[in-house]
Amino acid sequence: MATELFTWHTVSDTLNDFKCGLSLAQESGADSLLVLTCSQNNYPEKELNALLTACPLKLFGGIYPMLTLQGDLIQQGAVIIGFRETFDITLFTQLNHVTTESSLEEFITSTLKEKQNFRGQDNFLMFYDAQISNIEGFIDCLFECLDHGISIAGGGAGNLDFVQRHCVFSNSGIHSDAILLVALPRTLNTSVAHGWTTFDEPFLVSEAQGQTVQSLNYQPAYEVYCQTIENTSEYNFDDTDFFDIAKHFPLGIKDINNNIIVRDPILTKNNHLQCFGNIPINSMVYLLEGKVDSLVASTEKAAVTLFSKLSQTTTPITMVFDCISRALFMEDEFEKELNVIAEQCHSGALFGVLSLGEIANSQSGAIRLLNKSIVISSW
Repeated sequence: MATELFTWHTVSDTLNDFKCGLSLAQESGADSLLVLTCSQNNYPEKELNALLTACPLKLFGGIYPMLTLQGDLIQQGAVIIGFRETFDITLFTQLNHVTTESSLEEFITSTLKEKQNFRGQDNFLMFYDAQISNIEGFIDCLFECLDHGISIAGGGAGNLDFVQRHCVFSNSGIHSDAILLVALPRTLNTSVAHGWTTFDEPFLVSEAQGQTVQSLNYQPAYEVYCQTIENTSEYNFDDTDFFDIAKHFPLGIKDINNNIIVRDPILTKNNHLQCFGNIPINSMVYLLEGKVDSLVASTEKAAVTLFSKLSQTTTPITMVFDCISRALFMEDEFEKELNVIAEQCHSGALFGVLSLGEIANSQSGAIRLLNKSIVISSW
């Protein structure tokens, strides 16, 4: 039996239409609502906050660059999913003020204590402000603090201009600098893919700080990155916007299982590369490249893997966290990716977000921040 009860969407960017959808959801008989809106809507924040805080049902979600429903891309508007259960939701706020490992551990441990260590809850969705600077510290600490393994899928909320704004929804309103953990009523199954391949031999990360790569092979990181691409392709950084080229050539780090974790260079400053995720000093990074066909094929394989192992006795709910930079890279062909998922998902609700960073378990069970990847999750 599916837990999903109500599905509503609009491609209108007006708050009045969203208000109508929220009213219909509250009248549907649902007990919990997943609320997703597009950043392009630019809803008046004060009015939106009032709608969220007035909602009598348990509510969670956020603002994302774009949304998906079945095989369709929604570039403006909203999606609301109503569920039969009352979901257990935990909100972590003011993460940017928790700057040290010890304070982060204390912060998470105190919350876990209040939640009795999430006893009996092993399956979670995670919605978070993508501009949190220590998101990887948080997920590492969460994994270490829990005394049982959890399954998790999630994605970063926000806007493509990378300016921190309120973007995470709960019953207490709209938040920035926040993480929302939503405990699921059934077992979460996930499948992860990216489809990027190595373009050049690895470079030593000789200087780095968090998400900033300062030097590669003891040379300025930006110069090495540009020269490598210009020497082996038709691209020239002198006459093209940095991100228009960089979206084709992410960086990749091999994990302990020899899987590539992708890191997305989003901008450059002072001859450094600013990435969307940490790159450890003294690690080896590959320059990656991709083609639409290889990205879509990897997504199709992930979808086949996931849906083939789901129980035939239940109607699954499927939520996809798909990196927005995959859509920017594939452009008009992006719907191929959505279509191969829809073709494999034969029943149940299918919806998702185009996210700024993705969260999923690695093969070892540890929680990882991903870039330029897709996480397909069903429960």
